[in-house]
Amino acid sequence: FVFTTDQQGLAQTGLAFGLLCGPLIGGLMFERLGRVKTFRLAAGIVLANALAMVGLMGLAPPERNAQKEQEVKDTQRESLAASSKRLLTNHDILAVSASTLVIHAVVGVIKPMSQVVLDTEFGIPMVKRSFIISIATVSYFIAAPFSGWLSDHMSRPHLVALSLVLMAGSSLFFALRHLGIWAFYICVSLLGVAMGVQKSSSQSLLADLVDKHQLGEYSMVYALSDVADSLGLIIGPIVGLWLGQVFSRSVGVLAIGSLCLLLTPVVLRIQ
Repeated sequence: FVFTTDQQGLAQTGLAFGLLCGPLIGGLMFERLGRVKTFRLAAGIVLANALAMVGLMGLAPPERNAQKEQEVKDTQRESLAASSKRLLTNHDILAVSASTLVIHAVVGVIKPMSQVVLDTEFGIPMVKRSFIISIATVSYFIAAPFSGWLSDHMSRPHLVALSLVLMAGSSLFFALRHLGIWAFYICVSLLGVAMGVQKSSSQSLLADLVDKHQLGEYSMVYALSDVADSLGLIIGPIVGLWLGQVFSRSVGVLAIGSLCLLLTPVVLRIQ
């Protein structure tokens, strides 16, 4: 399928709407229907999504010029390996990818801890907890387009560094939650803003670095960024929650958040 810009924008709007409404609807269902029925419905939605994707793949038109595309792939196989090697040894690319990893690691440790903290330390019911956590989603969708505009008017490495500082600030306010619930509001707000700034600026910066260093196709560097994204969401909860059990929840979040500050000067060196 070939989609127009308007169609792609509509799809992204649907995705944004789902991310915004999901926690709220899930919280209401959890409170009204209970855990079992809520998770069964979520599993049904995931299954329906998978079936819809399979159906779309079946409706997709056949590939054109398959033989010619295969010949091009065969001739480019060696150059692809060389391009991958240059990509994985480029310090600037690795620095930006590392920033993606640590930012998502902070997200991965704060999100599961938030439910526990709001329940055990503040006694907030499920629906209100869903509204509070949705602050991060709202902040993200406000910050992302503004950051995209900024990335065309100022240094993109500075924006990526700013996202790291904001995420470190989010982890700090998580640790300061004993001062009041307002500190937690600031924590989730900064988390959403940092995600919005990082997403829009890092992708543009990666494309610039590919052109500058002649690293080949954009798809390779975007795939590396996606891998860093996923690794952060895996490593963050494992390390952060383990530290939280051994020491305290604040230590677990601050340990991951401190990596953002350590990486900030490295990103600022990117020209």
